[in-house]
Amino acid sequence: MCGIMSKRKITSKEKILKSICLGARKYKKVFLNYEYQITSKSFSLQKIYIISATKSNYLHLTGVHTKLSAIEFYERAYKKTLTIQDFDYNKKGQSAKIVMGSVKCKVKFLPHLEKIFSKTTVVEEKFVKGQISCTFAVSENSFTLGFIAVPVCRPKTLLKGNKLKNPSQIDSLKRRKKGTTVFKDFLK
Repeated sequence: MCGIMSKRKITSKEKILKSICLGARKYKKVFLNYEYQITSKSFSLQKIYIISATKSNYLHLTGVHTKLSAIEFYERAYKKTLTIQDFDYNKKGQSAKIVMGSVKCKVKFLPHLEKIFSKTTVVEEKFVKGQISCTFAVSENSFTLGFIAVPVCRPKTLLKGNKLKNPSQIDSLKRRKKGTTVFKDFLK
């Protein structure tokens, strides 16, 4: 369970579980309740992008492996019924120790997702980092969030630090409640 009640030392996996559960609540507030419209003069593929996340996108941001469906993983995390047995660090071609290190870096930022759209946030279209390729990514400096257009943009990756090579200013960031039609100024 997400709530640890005993006085024993909390394991790394339990800390990761706690961050995943806290992050699921932030993810709902930031990405499941709203859609965003982002523009930048630097964009060359499209003039604007619409961000519209789903429950199934959350799993990508954690970096863990699970046998649960992505939606079931999110729902259990949100309801705080996810357990340490529900996920592991098994990734093809990678050691569990390396995957766990990557997961620790990612989940540290999940409870702080609301910071991603601040006045200091910058954007980069055609973002690539190693084997990760995104339509665009944004960073507020402590972490980078990458999106893939399918055709609306969905969260694809979460990375520690500002990983943008050619950051540009965001000219406009608007948001709307999901289910409504009008975007209203949010950032600028």
